[in-house]
Amino acid sequence: MKTEKTITQSTLAPILPPFQLCARLTQFDGCQERSHECHVIRDIGLTTSKARFAEASWVISAALTPVPDIEDAFDGQLTFCVTEGAAREVAVALEWSVTPWSQQTFVMLPAAAYNGNRYPCRPYQYPPMVHEPADIGPEAPILVTDVPRLSLESGAPSCLQLLTGDVTTPCISFYDPCTGMAAILLTEQGSAFGNHGLTVEESLNRSQATLRIEAPGVRRGTLYTMTNTTTPSWDRGANWIVGVPVTIRFRLFRFPARSVQDLYDRFAVVRKDLTGPVALKHELPFSAAWRIVEEKYQHENWCESGYYRVGTHEEAARSPFQDWQVGWVGGGMVIPPFLVAGTPVSHQRALLNLEWMFAHARYPNGLFHPIQHLGVAYSDGFGVPGTENWTMVRRQADALYFLIKTFLVLQRQDAGWRLPAEWAAGARQLADLFVQTFRRHGQLGQYLDCVTGAMVVGGSTASAMGSGALALAGQFFAQPEYIEVAEALAKQLDARDVQAGITTGGPGEILKGADSESAFAMLESFVVLYEVTGRRLWLERAEAMASQCLTWCASYDHVFPAASWFGRLDMRAAGSVWANVQNKHSAPGFCTLSGDSLFKLFRYTGNRLYLDQIQETAHNLPQYLSRLDRPVGDPPQMKPGYMCERVNFSDWEGVGNIGGSLFGSCWPEVSLMLTTAELPGIYVQPDSGLLCVLDHVEVRLVESDKKTVTLECHNPTAFDAEVRVFAEPSTAAGAILGQAAALRWPIFKVMAGATRTFTVQIQGECL
Repeated sequence: MKTEKTITQSTLAPILPPFQLCARLTQFDGCQERSHECHVIRDIGLTTSKARFAEASWVISAALTPVPDIEDAFDGQLTFCVTEGAAREVAVALEWSVTPWSQQTFVMLPAAAYNGNRYPCRPYQYPPMVHEPADIGPEAPILVTDVPRLSLESGAPSCLQLLTGDVTTPCISFYDPCTGMAAILLTEQGSAFGNHGLTVEESLNRSQATLRIEAPGVRRGTLYTMTNTTTPSWDRGANWIVGVPVTIRFRLFRFPARSVQDLYDRFAVVRKDLTGPVALKHELPFSAAWRIVEEKYQHENWCESGYYRVGTHEEAARSPFQDWQVGWVGGGMVIPPFLVAGTPVSHQRALLNLEWMFAHARYPNGLFHPIQHLGVAYSDGFGVPGTENWTMVRRQADALYFLIKTFLVLQRQDAGWRLPAEWAAGARQLADLFVQTFRRHGQLGQYLDCVTGAMVVGGSTASAMGSGALALAGQFFAQPEYIEVAEALAKQLDARDVQAGITTGGPGEILKGADSESAFAMLESFVVLYEVTGRRLWLERAEAMASQCLTWCASYDHVFPAASWFGRLDMRAAGSVWANVQNKHSAPGFCTLSGDSLFKLFRYTGNRLYLDQIQETAHNLPQYLSRLDRPVGDPPQMKPGYMCERVNFSDWEGVGNIGGSLFGSCWPEVSLMLTTAELPGIYVQPDSGLLCVLDHVEVRLVESDKKTVTLECHNPTAFDAEVRVFAEPSTAAGAILGQAAALRWPIFKVMAGATRTFTVQIQGECL
């Protein structure tokens, strides 16, 4: 049963688009609607109405206010209160009916839906792998698993229903290419009833859509668990108490847009407007976290055969996937940070790992073994028949990129160092294979055949890191063809994927759902291309990509259940990075990077959004590390040095896992090491007064001249800190930073609880 009542009859002010805003009351029977009632809001200012619904009397207050100095936005507040009676199983909502609408409308819920996830579905169980003939080949289409999505079929029901725990920013947004308009609807995490619901429901003919913010969020009928949207919903309406109000706050932007990039660029600026800035908590300095992880890696990850495992000895004994992996989740990525910041033992073992890679983990064609266990190479096909020789292009691109980074570190550490001929030949052979593949197909694809090198699956952004890898290899080996192909590959991925607003295929177990890993790899490559070529085109593309990347980063400190692991440990979720639209968890960092591309991009553009983001992500990384004095998890807790990838806002693994983590060691440990080895703990521009502290210390600028800056540094933690400091004038910030820049930054030790004043040499010229 539906009824509709009007609060006022006046016309909306000019800043409001021609649509309906409603206050909605819904009564449920379990997770199914029994009845609902809508009250239309048509006026700026404060309006109040009364209702009789669900055997209770209600007062509904609506307040709409223009946002000062922002012409295309207004703030809203809906307050619902029961004044008499007992309302059972009721949810309340803001409802926005959007007309016109079409199937071409690009719907974006940050980290949950890109283009509404409106792509063909293959309902494979985890881990999914394509195998049907039509899904294989260089021109393979974008496919998703059974994730929340809008329907591809006209005339079929189409509804995307989520909770705020499923997104990085509580938000629904869209871009309509038919009208040239975009909108961003921001809200808060939830109310006393729990997380809000976020719903996009399309009419059967797709001419109209209803967007809903609901308290509490009730997903009708079913909800999402891993690769399954048919799990019976456990959501329920609330039982209301007389005199206790519930308020839904929101801010709505509606603005002209020429492309989906305009939506992303605006979102990057306004995403914190309702939740506000985050507060960083000092707990564990980077260097102290490094020592814990390094010790763990030497005892539990080093294999005497000559390489670092991605998992521990115990885990590798149970699963080949926990042994050697060349890229994606660690593997060869640990070598550069150990060379930069490791002990002599770690440094020596990193070199041995390099020797082992080239001697024992390669195919004759130059590709590396994706996975190796007990001397046997494994494919990336998860045992699916026909995939026995498949390798992720992403793994091979990671391998080349981190190999060249490693060579540059060794070169910078020792001017007399000479690259061994076998290492040079191996790296160039892989780069040559990439060049040949691109020349043949105009792309690098998603999967290659390990033995033949042929492309078996194309059509994704999985090769994003290949562009940066080839550019860096071209610079290192003085090989212009590598740079030429790097630029051509970047242009191909940019035109097809980035400008379409969706990057796909970075992880090996999500088919081609949208993901953060391909997004950040693309950003990394754009920044590297700018550093290698000096062409501003790549700086512009990096900025566009950065706006898309920010949708994957938690913009606020999600409130975890008080009794959960993260609730008890006061974990700060801001800066954590969502995985993809299938694996609905955030993670402590970037998989698997330091994120220094954001820091570099700030220097080259001056846009503070990028610096703020890397500060939040880098600073909050160490809190997820289990340590002796603060183990993570209920018994048996994770061991010291262990860090899991799960930062669960979503209930995709069950309500009990919100604010929880899986027991085990994982790739964020490598992200933490990369962060320590590649980013400054303190960054200062004395002439502009900019002082940004990523590490867990408090810093004050005391004085400066043209050559030096004096800083007062207090370490409020219980751990000694060794802090890298990068000081430069604002006039030098546009200079190319390049690779292994951290080796130029001095390190200062500040004891636990102590305050120290030190003077730092300013790098670059003061003009």
